[in-house]
Amino acid sequence: MLDQYRQRTWRTERGGQLFVDLANPAGLILSLATPPHARDRAGWSWLELDADRCRREIESANAQGLRLVGYWHTHPQTVPAISPTDIASFSRFAARYAQELPHPIAVIVGLSPEPDGIKAWLFRDGKCVEAALAN
Repeated sequence: MLDQYRQRTWRTERGGQLFVDLANPAGLILSLATPPHARDRAGWSWLELDADRCRREIESANAQGLRLVGYWHTHPQTVPAISPTDIASFSRFAARYAQELPHPIAVIVGLSPEPDGIKAWLFRDGKCVEAALAN
């Protein structure tokens, strides 16, 4: 799903929310990434998810036993890097959903179709830590 929304040259950022199934016997596996929405506001280097759509998606996912863990968005970079703007944005998102989301995950989708074209970060204790691929 994330691959189909990669940000092409001079297009606006896009994004959605990320959910896991806490009851999955295999552990915490991303179960749902919601697609971009027409009411999101975006530019080439910024994105604001529509608050009403976020709330509806959370309610719908919760009814299916899924829980919000963070959100994803695109970057116009081959290999995405988290920016100070991203850190501030994800921090605001975490504050807005503090009850549902104590330690959010940020996923950024870059242009590269290689494994390093999609990266993730965990926000915990005021710090942002990049996820690493395990071999």
